[in-house]
Amino acid sequence: MTYLQAAITVLEDSQRPLSTSEIMAEISRRDLIQATGKTPERTLAAALYRGIGKHPRLRRDAEEGDFRALHGSVRWYVVR
Repeated sequence: MTYLQAAITVLEDSQRPLSTSEIMAEISRRDLIQATGKTPERTLAAALYRGIGKHPRLRRDAEEGDFRALHGSVRWYVVR
């Protein structure tokens, strides 16, 4: 299972939008993937951003800053 597939699984079961760290914590709790490397949350975040164009129901909500989303404001969800 990839990071994106694991995140979609978690988000489909969630009742609210989740941050990347919340998604990673749930992935780890469910033991969906074995995260290797030093920064699994950043790997997950990259997979989610790449997945926006590939997964038609994946969405993000964020408070926009001048050039990008404000740090800590991004929440991910799946359109039902």
